[in-house]
Amino acid sequence: MKLAFKKPISSRLFAIATVTFVMVFLVIAINIYLNKKNLALTHILNQINAQIRLSQVMIKEVFLSSYAYKHSPNRIQSDVQSFDQKFNVLYYQNNLYDFFWLDKKEAQTTFDKLYFQWSVLASGINAYQIATHYLHKNRSFLSANNKKLLDLSDGIVKAMLKAQRSQQEIDTAGRQRMLSQRISYKMLVYAASQDRNAYEEFLEAFEAYNATIVAFYTHADYKKYPALYGAIKSNYNFWQEYATNIRQVIANQEVLFDSFVKINEYGTLVSKNLEILYGLYTEASKKIERTFNIFQYIAVVMISFVIFGLFFTIAWVKSQIKNFVNYFKDMRKNNISDIQIDANTELARARDEIDEFIERIQKTKGSALLAKQLGEQIHNEILEISADIKTHLQKKNFTPSEQEEIQKQIDMSEYIAIQSSDELISITRRLEKLKDSIDKSVDIYTNCLACSKITRPKS
Repeated sequence: MKLAFKKPISSRLFAIATVTFVMVFLVIAINIYLNKKNLALTHILNQINAQIRLSQVMIKEVFLSSYAYKHSPNRIQSDVQSFDQKFNVLYYQNNLYDFFWLDKKEAQTTFDKLYFQWSVLASGINAYQIATHYLHKNRSFLSANNKKLLDLSDGIVKAMLKAQRSQQEIDTAGRQRMLSQRISYKMLVYAASQDRNAYEEFLEAFEAYNATIVAFYTHADYKKYPALYGAIKSNYNFWQEYATNIRQVIANQEVLFDSFVKINEYGTLVSKNLEILYGLYTEASKKIERTFNIFQYIAVVMISFVIFGLFFTIAWVKSQIKNFVNYFKDMRKNNISDIQIDANTELARARDEIDEFIERIQKTKGSALLAKQLGEQIHNEILEISADIKTHLQKKNFTPSEQEEIQKQIDMSEYIAIQSSDELISITRRLEKLKDSIDKSVDIYTNCLACSKITRPKS
C-alpha cells in the first residue's frame, strides 16, 4: 500500500504532521462545539422543567386556597413572579433556537403560544387574587355579623308582639328572620358548589328579605310605634351594609368563577406546551448525544488512519536509512554497491553528492600522485643535467669568473628544481591527508548511522 505522498522524507513527515494537526484540531473543535451545545440544551431543559413545576404549583395553590377558603396571596404572587421572570429570561434568550438538531419552527411557534397563554393565565391569576381578597373580606364581615342580622330580625318580631300587631305582620316578621338564615346558608352552598339552582334560591331569599325590610321601613303605621320603628330602622340601616357585602360577594364570586375557568383552561395549555417544548429540546439533546457518540467512532477511525500512515512512513524512512548505511558500508569495502535508494529523497541526493565528492577526491589524488612523480622526475633530470654541465665545464677553457657564474646558475636551477619538487610533494601529501580525513569522516558518519539505527528504541 502506498500513500499519496511525495518521495522526499521531509515532505512525507510534513504531510503526516499536517494531517495529524488537522485531525486533532477537528476532533477537539467538534468536541468543544458539541459539549457547548449540550450544556446549553441542558440549561434550557432545566429552565423548562422548573417552569413546568412552577405552573403546576401555581394552579394547585389557586385551587387549594379556593377549596380551603383561605387566601395566601404571598405564596401565589411569589410563584407568579418567579415563573414570569424565568419565562422572560428563557423567551428572550439569544441562542434559544441556535441548535442544528432542533425543530426551530415548531419551537418558535410553541414559545409564541406560550407567551400569549401565560399572559392570559397571569391576568386570570391576578383577577383571582383581587376577587379572593375582597371575597374573603366580605365573607368575613358576613360571617361575623350573621348573628347580628338574625338578632335584629328577631328584635322586629318581638317589637311587633309588644305593639300587638296583626298575626299576619308577625308571621311576615318571622319569615324575615328565617330568610336571614336561609341567605347565609344558600350563599355558602353556592360559593362551594357554584350550582346555578343554589344561586337562584339564594337570590330569591335575598330579594324576599330585601323587599320585606323595605316594606317595613316604608310602612307609615310603624312610625307610630317608636320601639317597633326603632327596631325596623336599626335592621334596615344594618341591612344596607350587609346587602352591599352580599352583592360584592356575588360579583366577586362571578369573577372568581370566570378566573377559575380561565386558570383551568390556560393553565392546562401552558403545562401542555411546556411539556411539548421539553420534548422538542430533549429530542435535540438526544440527537446531539447520538452525533457525539458517532463522531467519537469517526474520530477513532481518522486517528487510526493517521497512526497507520505514520507507522508506514517510519518504516519507509527506516528502510531508506538502512539502504543508505549499507551503501556506504559497501563503499568503505571498495565494492560497487547495487543497493537501491528511492530517487528524489534527501538520502538519494546526499548519496549522489558524496559520490561526486569522492570522485573529485579520487581525481585530485591521481593528480597529486602524478605531480609527485613529475617532481621526482624533474629533480632527477636537473641533477643529471647539472652533472653533465659540471663535467663539460672541466673540459672547456672558461675563465674562473665564467665558471663561477655558470656554477651559480646551475646551483640556482638545482635549488628551484628541488623547491618545486618539494612543493609538489608537500601538496600531494596534503591532498592525501585530506582524502584520509574525508574517508574517516564518511566512515564515522556511516558507523554513527548504523549505531543509531541499532540502538533506537522500538516504538
